[in-house]
Amino acid sequence: MKKLNISSQLLLLFVSIILVASIAFSIITLTTINSVADDEVYSRLSTYSYILNSDNYRGPYNPQADNLINNFHDMKIGYQIQRVDPMSGNVFNKPENTDVFISQDEISDLMNEIIKSNEGKYNDYYSKGKIKTSIKPTIYYVAQIRGNGTDINTLNYTIMFTDADYTINLVRSVSLRLIAIFFVLVFLAILVIYLWSNHFVKRIRNIQYHIINMPKNKYEEKYVDSSSDEIGVLSKSVEMMREEISHNEETKQEMLQNLSHDFKTPIAVIKSYAEAIQDGVESKDALKIIIEQADNLRNKVNRLLQYNSLEYLTKDKEFEDVNMYELINEVVLSYKYQTNINFILDLEEGIIFKGYRENWSTVISNIVDNAKRFAKTEIKIILRESRIRIYNDGDPIDEQFLNSVFKPYEKGSKGEFGLGMSIVMKTVDFFGMNLSVRNEEYGGVSFIISKEKEEDNENS
Repeated sequence: MKKLNISSQLLLLFVSIILVASIAFSIITLTTINSVADDEVYSRLSTYSYILNSDNYRGPYNPQADNLINNFHDMKIGYQIQRVDPMSGNVFNKPENTDVFISQDEISDLMNEIIKSNEGKYNDYYSKGKIKTSIKPTIYYVAQIRGNGTDINTLNYTIMFTDADYTINLVRSVSLRLIAIFFVLVFLAILVIYLWSNHFVKRIRNIQYHIINMPKNKYEEKYVDSSSDEIGVLSKSVEMMREEISHNEETKQEMLQNLSHDFKTPIAVIKSYAEAIQDGVESKDALKIIIEQADNLRNKVNRLLQYNSLEYLTKDKEFEDVNMYELINEVVLSYKYQTNINFILDLEEGIIFKGYRENWSTVISNIVDNAKRFAKTEIKIILRESRIRIYNDGDPIDEQFLNSVFKPYEKGSKGEFGLGMSIVMKTVDFFGMNLSVRNEEYGGVSFIISKEKEEDNENS
């Protein structure tokens, strides 16, 4: 089944359902038609019996009754009429075509059974049914009894007979018509499902073709199925994916360009100073600059590795309880002899954040390192139950760059770019917290890590 295409699977499924439905339909239809045919036979026999018992046809050897019976071309009918003259007691008994259905002995037995079923009463009575005779496998009969005699020979009765030929012909005729109509409907249904499935599959193939050709047209070509069904929803999802990939491709290209520029500068400096030393232009004091640039290059490589490792950061182990009071003090202590910037700490003890200590250390270090580059005189860190705010008194960030601070290698208003703040954003987001940046009204910039999306209104 899985090896077939969707169109064939739908067609096969539909045909299977139709086959099962056809069997059920045939069984139900044949049963119903047989029942209807039986009712039709009894109804006609009752009608003919009523006509024969009416005043117009009553009487011995009435030629009108014979003509009536002989004109029943679609149903072979036999009957027997018994009339008893109440005055003379004479019995008139006329069989008509009964010998082709039932023998006289079997008629007598049948009448006795009918009377017996009526609790032996010889009053007005109506009976119908099917029996098997020595002549025919199936005989339908309708009997009408009149009188209050004490013996079957004293009763007035009319009993009509016919065989199963009419029923068989009626069932066959109706069945053939229904089957013909059914197969026409099935054919039309299969045609409709075939055309619909082809249209369905064509829409899926259009999406498939679009997805396959995305890389070839550099994710620029747009395709959206305008329908509101599941395929339309899928198409819109693919389009959203295309836009995201296109944006990521642009970001990747920018990132690669910025990376090459970021690495190119220290490499060029190292190479030029090394050549200068080799040519005797520079003294060995230039080695200090080479070492500084090598350290700078190493830091950039480490940042790139950190950023890349976040792609593989998974929750395969439970988050730890990280004491942020201790961690922030450790980070600040490492900057004690690296800068003249004044650190102001307003930290509540015992504050716990969920996550991994190493990654939280990277987050705080990167924000502090970024603040150190822009701060004029001070960096202030405030730790509370649900947030951390790291403030520096540097120049505010231009509004046009405020929303792109956390993009990898996004250049700021002063041309700076890097991966530090992108690492911070991805890590904080992974730990289920929120990161934001804002320019303070009184000057300076604050980076805020919070457990909820709300403004940090603390001005201290």
